[in-house]
Amino acid sequence: MSKKHIIVDPITRIEGHLRIEAVIDENNKITDAYSSSTMFRGIETIMKGRDPRDCGLMAMRICGVCTGTHYQRSIEAVEDAFKITIPKNARIVRNLIQGALYLHDHLVHFYHLHALDFVDVVSATKADPQAAAAEAVKWAEVAGATPAISGAAEFKAVQDRIIKFVKEGRLGIFGNGYWGNPHYKLTPEQNLLGVAHYLKALDIQRDMAKMQAIFGGKNPHPQSIVVGGVTCVQDIQNPARIALFKNL
Repeated sequence: MSKKHIIVDPITRIEGHLRIEAVIDENNKITDAYSSSTMFRGIETIMKGRDPRDCGLMAMRICGVCTGTHYQRSIEAVEDAFKITIPKNARIVRNLIQGALYLHDHLVHFYHLHALDFVDVVSATKADPQAAAAEAVKWAEVAGATPAISGAAEFKAVQDRIIKFVKEGRLGIFGNGYWGNPHYKLTPEQNLLGVAHYLKALDIQRDMAKMQAIFGGKNPHPQSIVVGGVTCVQDIQNPARIALFKNL
């Protein structure tokens, strides 16, 4: 068996454009892999010749998903050009803002961008909520975690919502799936678990946005990071604000 060259282009369920190439040997092992972005957005070109104080504010509005990351990296580029070292507390605050965005992005990517490629929403209407609760506990134990949703009553409530959507023909955000396709491999109970997590993740996503806004000023498009440090000095000196961030 000779080597195979596999190309996946475009990669779906992400923000942006991505091409993946992989070389697979005769043992079906990947020996080389390459990734490339196939769309040039020209953020750097847009910034050229502008007031450096505007870079972060403009760059983050080009990408609404990774908003805080483009903001902070643009500010750091200006600081690097001027050889500026920011105070330790400013670095900590920036890391907290970035950490909140990191959590938010992972949640959104896993559940809201690609989970429905694997979860058959309509199949969840046929599930046994009690069995779905058992599935939740089983997989949580495998991960050494406590299930976010574990009661049969909670799963029944989610199922009732989906049944209502289906009967009324108002699937909304679930309207464009290939429901019933044989390539969906999960059981109805596992699908109900996935849908329940999808909806729960919408609430958790809101908390992640609040975390970023506490020290960033707002979400999306935080505004507290400036060349030389941060502007939220009063917030980081207020124990109540720090506790609010921690408790979320």
